[in-house]
Amino acid sequence: MRKRNLYKDIVHGAAILLLAAVCFHVYKDYQKEHNLYRVTIQSGQELTGKDAEELQNITGLVRFEPVSSAAVTLKMEGYTLETRLDGVDLETYPLDWKKTEGEVSLGNTAALFLGEDVFQAFLDQHGFAPNQGQIKKWKENYGELSVELTDEAGRVAHGRIFGIIKSPGQMACMDQSQMEEIFQASSKVMGGYMEVYGHKHMEQARAALESGGFMVEEWE
Repeated sequence: MRKRNLYKDIVHGAAILLLAAVCFHVYKDYQKEHNLYRVTIQSGQELTGKDAEELQNITGLVRFEPVSSAAVTLKMEGYTLETRLDGVDLETYPLDWKKTEGEVSLGNTAALFLGEDVFQAFLDQHGFAPNQGQIKKWKENYGELSVELTDEAGRVAHGRIFGIIKSPGQMACMDQSQMEEIFQASSKVMGGYMEVYGHKHMEQARAALESGGFMVEEWE
């Protein structure tokens, strides 16, 4: 009986493992280059028409949804929250709803949509957040809540909550056209939602955007 060459078996085994690792690495790279990457971008200043045109030139760009935003203070049942309110196209913006009233009538009352994590960010006059019982009550009866909104110019509007967003959980938003009508000059397009195809394209886009003063965050 011939003696087995243990050294040869080890070399063959190592070669097989190396080949498997290379194949896995190639597959992962292939997968990364065929993924759709979703991010939000935010600038420190209002975007111009020229800025919007330049964004369309990003290699691999599949979609860009501009978003209006305004710094506001929300007041609700003795609690206050200073936040950024986003104005979006409710029909096309990729929101994951937890609860919604469905059809929304847009009038003089601001129709608000809050992420489910926003409620715990409110503070009372002593700086304390609401307890879990209060948050649960708000979420269960959100349609009955009255919210006062004040922008940086001191303009005051009254609103109701028409839905709760599961993701992004930290987002406070309303219809873009209604927001621009109510808050006027305080509402500015300073960023938006972006989809880029391919990992290399996304890295190139991120580098270009950040060098241009944009903050880039991965979509929740």
